[in-house]
Amino acid sequence: MPPIRYGVLLALLLALVPFTGLYGEVFVMDNGGRIEGELLNPNQSPREAYSVRTSAGAVITLSRDQVKQILRPRPEELQYEKIRPRYPDTIDAQWDLAEWCRENNLRQQREQHLRRILELDPDHEKARRGLGYDQFEGRWMTQEDVMLARGYQRHNNRWMLPQEIQLLEENRKIELGEKQWMQKLDRWLSATDGEEGRQAYQAISAIKDPLAVKALARALVGEGRDALRDPRDPVRILIIEVLAKIGTVKAAQALATSAIEDPIEEVRLTSLDYLKQQDNPAAVDHFIGRLKSKDNIEVHRAATALKAMNNPAAIAPLIDALSTRHKYKIGTGSGGDISTTFTPGGGGGMSMGGNRVKIVEQDVLNRPVLEALVSLTGMNFSFDKQKWRAWYASQLRQPGMDTRRG
Repeated sequence: MPPIRYGVLLALLLALVPFTGLYGEVFVMDNGGRIEGELLNPNQSPREAYSVRTSAGAVITLSRDQVKQILRPRPEELQYEKIRPRYPDTIDAQWDLAEWCRENNLRQQREQHLRRILELDPDHEKARRGLGYDQFEGRWMTQEDVMLARGYQRHNNRWMLPQEIQLLEENRKIELGEKQWMQKLDRWLSATDGEEGRQAYQAISAIKDPLAVKALARALVGEGRDALRDPRDPVRILIIEVLAKIGTVKAAQALATSAIEDPIEEVRLTSLDYLKQQDNPAAVDHFIGRLKSKDNIEVHRAATALKAMNNPAAIAPLIDALSTRHKYKIGTGSGGDISTTFTPGGGGGMSMGGNRVKIVEQDVLNRPVLEALVSLTGMNFSFDKQKWRAWYASQLRQPGMDTRRG
């Protein structure tokens, strides 16, 4: 007669177990103790006491004050307690019972039997994988051990390399520092005239922390204070001076943005003056990028700024920007005549005599770009890009040759 597998035996046992009376409770006592049994008076109301038949068959009475909590096990848990003693302490039997626990969502009980299997057979592959182990360099290791062996660490419920954790922490400190400077600067910019205003002015003037750059750049464009749009406001110029003094790449980028975008000419020129003194490569890169702006006014301002910076790295981009293509709105009347135009520089008036608006593209010759090229090179090929490129290529073929003449 072939041997009966424990999985088959388990199914037979479950079929024979009656469900009547299996539902018990766990009475958690106020002193921390626990009593398992069946509640005999579930319908008592109001509750005065608990009449309980224990698993040993004894009937006891517990006062209402003695019972802190009642836990009612799931039917699967009760079935498990009923059949567990029937399984011998062998690998096959423990595996079959662990599988039953998995199918019935009894995670803790399953892990208990899987661990017992490993005590009987440390190399049992299914039990190892069921507990989350994997092979790593010839050894069984949990996922956590594998990640630790690979140099990872737990951080905010994620596995990360120490360098990533350090970067996150540094970014967190930077964000916190920038937020604190935002609050300080908002408070100082809100100061009234008189002694309070004088102290605020001095506090801003003393700023040296690179973490203050974001707050200073925000204040420079007037966020949070309309008065900063007043060209006579000395705080505007002060902020530019402080950014120049800090001298980081981000500070230079803030000044470069101001030199292009600020509506006040005095502010733009002051920002450019400080950048010119520093000969900052980050500012040159920023201005070169602005040569590709969709706004032709920004193209012209970027060219003027590059002329002031006098850096030969701008020559090739300036050649490309001698003429640029931009979109403009054109209003037309019912007869098709143009009645509304925008000049290439973005200025001009608008007359809504027509009833239709069209978007057109137009190539624009940029005089400030040509002036910047002439200043940087000492050459003048007008707006002929082909001649400019040929000349520039000839200069590059000469080892150690500066692309500027004169």
